Amino acid sequence: MYTSFEDRLALLYQFSDGSLPFFNNMKNPVNISGAGWSLTLGDSSIAAFNAAIIHTSRKEAVDELIAAIALHGRETSIRLVGPGINHLDAFAQHGYKNLGGTPFMLWSADNTIDDFQLRDDLSVRRLVPADTQTMCVIYRDVYQMNDEAMQTFEQMLFASENDHTYGLFKSDEMVSLVTAMVYHDTIGIWSMGTPTVHQKNGYGEQLLKFVMQTHKNLGSKNFFLHASAAGKFLYDKCGWITLDYYPYLVKTSAH
Repeated sequence: MYTSFEDRLALLYQFSDGSLPFFNNMKNPVNISGAGWSLTLGDSSIAAFNAAIIHTSRKEAVDELIAAIALHGRETSIRLVGPGINHLDAFAQHGYKNLGGTPFMLWSADNTIDDFQLRDDLSVRRLVPADTQTMCVIYRDVYQMNDEAMQTFEQMLFASENDHTYGLFKSDEMVSLVTAMVYHDTIGIWSMGTPTVHQKNGYGEQLLKFVMQTHKNLGSKNFFLHASAAGKFLYDKCGWITLDYYPYLVKTSAH
């Protein structure tokens, strides 16, 4: 399944296209592409909030992408996909550092989640803008964001009607949250967070399985995410597969 580079690339771009509401929620969004590359920017100077993909071995593509990034003056993270990995040295010469391969993961809806039942001591509800302050406290804790990053991240919350952000509650306390973006019949998992004080209690697994089951029942076929090293164990446990590892580059000064 999805053994060809073309198949995996198409899935990656489905996932990437589903992220556009987050960028469009910010000021001055940019979404451009060239032959074998794409660039999506918000208005942040933080590389993690701006994304480029290069999936061609064409030498000119590096200079084209670098020029597009420079034109808009926003630090950008870059993923090298398939033949794009041939440009590692070229991007190093432009001051980019390889932070390692990030797993691109997929769950295709099947019956493995049908019998899932939320634990009796837990409940889930879809979050609303009134929950923003609590969400930001959790994300600041989990991702160790500084003020500038947190301000940018906050702009991306509740990006559109297709943004389904859920909170998991024990009593009245939010103990985990996840954002799932609906895009046609796919779901992109764009952020998850469990406060450090509540980790190791299975809350992330409970909430992820709830989202998988809920959106499978609503008709979603494929679920995507970029995993962190810490998160991959959870996704493996929940039946996700790794489609590829993409080198993740940032400017040395931006790291």
